[in-house]
Amino acid sequence: MTHAAINDGELLRTALVGDVTSPVLGVNPYDVTADGVPFVPVGAGGICYTVAAGSPAAGWAADQVEPGASIANPDAAANEALLLHACVGNGVAVRTGAAAGTRGVVTGKHEAFHAYKHVLVHLERDALEAVVPGDRFVVHAMGRGMNVPELPELTCHSLGPELWAAWSPELVNERLRALVTRVLAPEVVGMGSGRVSGATSVALQSGADAALDGLRIGDLVAVRDWDATYYTGYHEDRVTIGVVATGDSPVLGNGAATTILLSGPATAFDLVADEGANLARLLDL
Repeated sequence: MTHAAINDGELLRTALVGDVTSPVLGVNPYDVTADGVPFVPVGAGGICYTVAAGSPAAGWAADQVEPGASIANPDAAANEALLLHACVGNGVAVRTGAAAGTRGVVTGKHEAFHAYKHVLVHLERDALEAVVPGDRFVVHAMGRGMNVPELPELTCHSLGPELWAAWSPELVNERLRALVTRVLAPEVVGMGSGRVSGATSVALQSGADAALDGLRIGDLVAVRDWDATYYTGYHEDRVTIGVVATGDSPVLGNGAATTILLSGPATAFDLVADEGANLARLLDL
């Protein structure tokens, strides 16, 4: 039983720029819950002081609340690159504003169809209090192109080598023994199914499965019979592992946005349930 190696000697470390965003709303501010009740969505974009990795995903008067600071590049094409290349666990440096010189960590990505695409950054509380929308962050991106040489059938997405080292999956009998907080049925996947896998987030539908009870932001979760090799969708005997990046949603078919980390055949995995498989513990946030 050994720690599974990755091709870390081949991975590039590059700098990407994102600015702290501000929340955006349309002319009509209302969305509608699964029960048909209008509400004003809050929690996406800008800075949130209330939730962080380890916080409950449910129970907030919000719609997919994004923990910490949400960043994006104001140039659309550059933002696509930021979203694709930044990986969970990557280091972030604050370069402008009152918090300049402090450092953070990428904890996830969140995409709302035709609305926004954000990279989510954890900062220590004092630094977070000092940040304002418009401050510039530099992401030290690394992880795109990662693979597990002894298990070439696995595909990595948005998985930084920093998280891999902390997570420490092991190679046991030619299978990847990996800690996750829970294994979910494919029916839990709502919005995001059918998208390109490289940078998208998918929603774990509220109320779809009692197995979502107690879900936390930062949880590593597995979905059985679901594939994210290139596109996302139902596929028997496949497994996808992701990290819960945002809070829950009251919208039908929506839920906690989950950033895709790893996907492959079920026979390549040996999944072990462990409540400690959360970014708060793994990355000491």
